[in-house]
Amino acid sequence: MKLKVYSLAGKMATFCIVAIFILVATQSGLLFLGAPFYVATAGSLLLVVPLVFLYCEVVFRQHKHVIDTLTNGLKSINDEDFSIRIAEHRNYELRDLLRMYNTLTSSLRQHRQSSNQREILLDSIVQASPMGIILLDTFHHIVYSNNEAAQLLKSPKLEGMALHQSIKKLHPNLQVAITEQQTGLISFEQHDLKQSYYLSFKQVTLNQKPHQLLIFKNVSHELSQEEINMWKNAIRLISHELNNSLAPISSLTTSAKTMVEQNKHLELLPDILQTIDQRTTHLSEFIAQYAHFARLPKPNFAYHDLAPLFDQVNKLYPFEMLASLPVARAYFDIAQMEQVLINILKNAHESGSPPQEIAVKVVKDYTRLRVAVVDRGTGIIDGNHHQALQPFYSTKSDGTGLGLSLCNEIICAHQGLIKLKNRERGGLMVEFDIPLQDTKYN
Repeated sequence: MKLKVYSLAGKMATFCIVAIFILVATQSGLLFLGAPFYVATAGSLLLVVPLVFLYCEVVFRQHKHVIDTLTNGLKSINDEDFSIRIAEHRNYELRDLLRMYNTLTSSLRQHRQSSNQREILLDSIVQASPMGIILLDTFHHIVYSNNEAAQLLKSPKLEGMALHQSIKKLHPNLQVAITEQQTGLISFEQHDLKQSYYLSFKQVTLNQKPHQLLIFKNVSHELSQEEINMWKNAIRLISHELNNSLAPISSLTTSAKTMVEQNKHLELLPDILQTIDQRTTHLSEFIAQYAHFARLPKPNFAYHDLAPLFDQVNKLYPFEMLASLPVARAYFDIAQMEQVLINILKNAHESGSPPQEIAVKVVKDYTRLRVAVVDRGTGIIDGNHHQALQPFYSTKSDGTGLGLSLCNEIICAHQGLIKLKNRERGGLMVEFDIPLQDTKYN
């Protein structure tokens, strides 16, 4: 242990030596002057003891001042005030503790500055968001909101208001949807115009307390524009199909009329009539398919055997069954499910895949039945998987773009999900799921 003169132990040791020296010198001086021993001892003690108390008071007062300063600093940290800094050269024993305190306050100060900057940035992002954002406490009072929420609710100040009070200016249908915490798209008519809002309720934890986050947005314009684009695509598709059929029909009809009028090349009339019949048949099939998509009926759910379903489809579009059926029956609409399998397998056969590479696998996933159809065709260009399930999207020159879209609508009506995924060595996997049993009672 190293003893420093300016440390507390060094100061006390030095003073003890000096005090002893003063005590001995005073006693010796009094004895030299002829005073009795006890008088000399008492006199020297009366001189030295007050000096000892005075010196100890001065030394320990310095240490107490540092300790009090450190205590006040810790109290400021407890009050989240990190601005107090203590000089480190005042006290030898507490110097390391003071250095650690200053390092801690500096780190906390920097962390607070960084946290404040992140909060400012996050608040700026939230305030600039095109969606209304409202944070509710457990009593459904608004504790935070952004500018878009204030505009949608037509109120300049939302903080502190109860949710049911802040939505009084909204349409009654939207008020009911927010009160019942509905999630999804809410549509209604207002002032002879269709209005659509997206609502989302999520549970979050803030400061170790449960809160609820409400996100909503008026998507009327976006949906209206999307609907217009959809109609434009439909009109463009129908116009294209009609032109493809009517143009050759008109040309062939003119040629047939000329042949009859001139009484020449009449032997070609059967071929011309057959071609006209093929084109009209194609056009009729397209119109029928489009009409079927536009008015798809609700599924007629019932329990059906799986083996006859796959056997029937296999006769139309052959495939290999990769495994035996995991269950005998499932809960679905037999006609619609047959249409789904036919559309998917038809696409597989038209994808350029070798027929022997087209296969189906059925697995049981808890209360759901998963069906996967795989092939080794051209697949789908990356990034276009979501478009492939939209109406009128097709990669085939003679495709209508309604097959997979119809499948998607049927599977959604069965409370399922259809997925498309390119395979590693080429080809496509189309997977969907259907219920094994009636979900209303199970």
